[in-house]
Amino acid sequence: MSGAEAGAWSDRFLERVTSPGGGGFGAGLTASAVREAAAALRVDGLDVGPGVVRARVPDSAGGGYEVWIELPVFDRVRWTRAEQAIAADQEAREQLLDGEFPERLDAVLARAGLSLLPARARDLAAECSCPEWSPTCRHLAAVLGALAAAFDADPFLLPAWRGRDRGRLQRHVREAHAATAEPAAEAAADRPLADCLADFWQEGSRHRTLRAAAEAEQPGGADPLAALGPSGIVIRGRSLESLLAPAYRALRGD
Repeated sequence: MSGAEAGAWSDRFLERVTSPGGGGFGAGLTASAVREAAAALRVDGLDVGPGVVRARVPDSAGGGYEVWIELPVFDRVRWTRAEQAIAADQEAREQLLDGEFPERLDAVLARAGLSLLPARARDLAAECSCPEWSPTCRHLAAVLGALAAAFDADPFLLPAWRGRDRGRLQRHVREAHAATAEPAAEAAADRPLADCLADFWQEGSRHRTLRAAAEAEQPGGADPLAALGPSGIVIRGRSLESLLAPAYRALRGD
């Protein structure tokens, strides 16, 4: 798996939804009870979609019970904050765009006041179709355990539950990063040449003017290095232009 170490997401998820102070499930369901139910009962068709998890727990008579667990999705404003926070964190952004689940995503989103995991059990709404339904239902416990294990196997199910599948999340983070990178690139283009030498030696507006003047003086035969002007780069006492000049002359057939 990618992302957090094995067991980390399941542990965090169960800790929050079975916390004694979390209300809801935490009033009577423990992490150990969830794991025991998940080991004892089979869970079929676990499906994680925006805002809802669905699964079926078969019974011994050949029937079974449907279980639903709901969690509010992030609205557009919250997802924008989340995507901007990921885009601004180089490590998290690069991991996500490489197809890996960011190891520090909890901490990155916490800075934006967000969490993919439910903050507490009362954030969830759950239901089981069994006649004895209650928040401590064994079928619900089994599905919670299966869901926790699914988060370890594929952490991208966490944003999917909150309303963003992997592809859409990657696209939005890429766009958020591009939106902040473009103004920076434009600002860099307006810097004096002396301030740009450490980044890259390339033709700017000043050099385009020099090249046009050189071509006017020597139509068809202007020296491209002379047109670019001095780079300011010296290697072992010789300028970069003088080192490149023989190669340019050879390319031109001089």
